[in-house]
Amino acid sequence: MPLPMRPLDDRSFQDLVDEAKKRIPLYCPEWTDHNVSDPGVTLIELFAWMMDILLYRLNQVPDRHYIKLLELLGIQLEPPQAASAPLTFYLSAPQEQMIVVPQGTAASTSRADGGEAIVFTTDEPLRIRPAKLAHILVRQRDERGNLAYREIALQRLEREFTPFSPVRPQVGEAIYFGFEEALDRHLIALDMDCVRAGGLNIIPESPPLLWQAWGEGGWADVEVESDTTGGMSWPGQVRLHLPKLAPTEIGGLTAHWVRCQVREPRGAEQPYETSPILRDVAAATWGATVTATHATEVTAEPLGRSDGSPGQVFRLEHTPVLPRRPGECVEIWQAGMETWEPWTEVETLAESGPEDKHYLLDSVTGEILFGPALRQRDGTVKRYGAVPPRGADLRFSRYRYGGGTAGNVRAGAITELKTAIAYVDRVVNRQPAQGGLDQETLEHAIFRARNLLRSRYRAVTTADYEYLILDRFRGRIARALCLQATLGGTPAPGQVYVLVIPALTEEEARGYIPLSRLALSDDLRNEITAFLDERRLLTTQLIVRAAGYKRVRIEADVVARPGADERRLRQAIIAALNRFINPILGGAEGTGWPFGRELYLSDLYVCIQQVEGLLNVQEIRMYWLDEADRPHLAERKIDLLAHEVVVSDIHQVRVTAE
Repeated sequence: MPLPMRPLDDRSFQDLVDEAKKRIPLYCPEWTDHNVSDPGVTLIELFAWMMDILLYRLNQVPDRHYIKLLELLGIQLEPPQAASAPLTFYLSAPQEQMIVVPQGTAASTSRADGGEAIVFTTDEPLRIRPAKLAHILVRQRDERGNLAYREIALQRLEREFTPFSPVRPQVGEAIYFGFEEALDRHLIALDMDCVRAGGLNIIPESPPLLWQAWGEGGWADVEVESDTTGGMSWPGQVRLHLPKLAPTEIGGLTAHWVRCQVREPRGAEQPYETSPILRDVAAATWGATVTATHATEVTAEPLGRSDGSPGQVFRLEHTPVLPRRPGECVEIWQAGMETWEPWTEVETLAESGPEDKHYLLDSVTGEILFGPALRQRDGTVKRYGAVPPRGADLRFSRYRYGGGTAGNVRAGAITELKTAIAYVDRVVNRQPAQGGLDQETLEHAIFRARNLLRSRYRAVTTADYEYLILDRFRGRIARALCLQATLGGTPAPGQVYVLVIPALTEEEARGYIPLSRLALSDDLRNEITAFLDERRLLTTQLIVRAAGYKRVRIEADVVARPGADERRLRQAIIAALNRFINPILGGAEGTGWPFGRELYLSDLYVCIQQVEGLLNVQEIRMYWLDEADRPHLAERKIDLLAHEVVVSDIHQVRVTAE
């Protein structure tokens, strides 16, 4: 069969006639006779026939012409996007001094399967700090049943102490470990000298303990890598992967806190009959985690030598080129210069003057273009950007290349450290890499061009505002909504609000999101306002602000299937709620909770019931929190204003066994 043709305009003859007839009452209301015998209708059909011929010829334009038209409009294929993954660097032994893993450190997958190694490089320097234990607190119930704090001196006179009440420790009792520095995303070990006579009745492999750390959003669960103490039943070590910490005051002491709290037994677990007994506790750092990107870094790549002519083109050796970071640019050196001179990359040379040291870089092809010189009608020559001097050497200071879906590797796949680092034993990604996308296809670019052509130079409709800023601030803005102010239920002329939700990393967006991370910075607001001011209508009054957020807290009582891990089920339900009640990834479509859309209780039942290992849901209670953090129970639904979206607060899930 012949190859299908893609019509540029799919309107038929009858569509054109019908469209013209619909405009008659607007432009010529006195014309009331629309019969086929009317001379006016005959003229409409004549012009529709002529337009139909033009559309037929337009639809015969080959794809090559279509692509060339897109190139003239400055539309290029979007480069691939690189996957990212958290890399954990393990030390060979705890160190007394800080260990630094430089930015750009490379690690890759193994070649054991015969495939090509996939390289990841760290996005920022990783500083592995030694853990310095500053305080130990215990929280126990007194004779009245109230929880009270007591500090355990690090240089204590008594040889032993109990972290919980000596007899039948109660839920909520805890031992707190305070650290001097913020050990953000560190792997720490707590060496505990425990007396074997303590901690009776529990199952050592499954103690009723919960490890947590204090961060910006409050207490958050900590990943326990290993526990060789059997729930503080004998001497051993507990290794913890900490989240990002924040200082706070507990028991009159300010520090960065990690705690171990007694919780309700789950399933076959048994409660403590007596408290564990500790002789000593020591802390050490065994590693830390940093975000890495699927990319290979190249430094000081020579490009060639300038011949002094305008419009010169140079090419990078490796493609596709990932988005540039500060300091990644073209540099020029010539005789008499002490250092290499950096030039500035721009999106277009149309506004560059003859002295502006600008250039273009095509991320897909790696082509570097310097400003051309065009002859004007009066015979003068206009230069769009400066020209590198004749004989000057050119190089690219640093750039990264890579990206694509190949970087979405499984957890535990990145294990090969490309550069030896002192005291670093091994590296691994404990979570899968995500976010890798292949290069944009031509079909998608053609689809994108339709929106771009409709609103390339001005913002008139709400869709224009939203498309322009999402395209311009891609990677910095997750979502945008344009609203027109109303007065007494009618739109207020010329008053436009643009609501913005800042972008977060995939890892940040999946979990609990503090409201501070969703705040719109003044710098970004000013950039958006300046960008839209150049494209709005003259009489439009523009206000750019952050979206409205309504915090939602869920309390759920559920029943686990027989044999299901109740702790994992609880974490899975909380993770599902965080993803669903989410301004960036939430909602039924997974593209962010719709602005102004109510949250119904039935939505939560559907969300929770999809979690694996769940038998049934007994009860769900949902609350919304006001600015004073006061919870308000919502019986059936939570209403939202047009500029609001929901965001998760700290959820509480109680799991019982069947």
